[in-house]
Amino acid sequence: MSTAPSARIRRIALNEARFRAINDRLEADLQAVTAEGEALDFVCECGHIECREAVSLDLAAYEALRADSTHFAIVPGHEIRDVETVVESHPGYVVVEKAPEAHAIVEEEDARREG
Repeated sequence: MSTAPSARIRRIALNEARFRAINDRLEADLQAVTAEGEALDFVCECGHIECREAVSLDLAAYEALRADSTHFAIVPGHEIRDVETVVESHPGYVVVEKAPEAHAIVEEEDARREG
């Protein structure tokens, strides 16, 4: 049985989804002009609406991250421990997975997700 997310969890998940949408547009714009393996600065996808920091990763790493709608790339230390878990650590960024109660929100907001 799934519990409905709190207003706070919903707000954080929507903030992260908005940052991810910015990164998707950035990736689409840069694909044609980026060399394989070249690191790019993406917007930190953390849930802190005031964050303006960047995470650096190449397009292949970004695509691997985007394969799961519940995963986000953020600056280390920006995780919100009660709503997400660090699942990978990389130089300059970590990948977090949203808590189960936020999965439906981020999946619904994921423009790449079918259905």
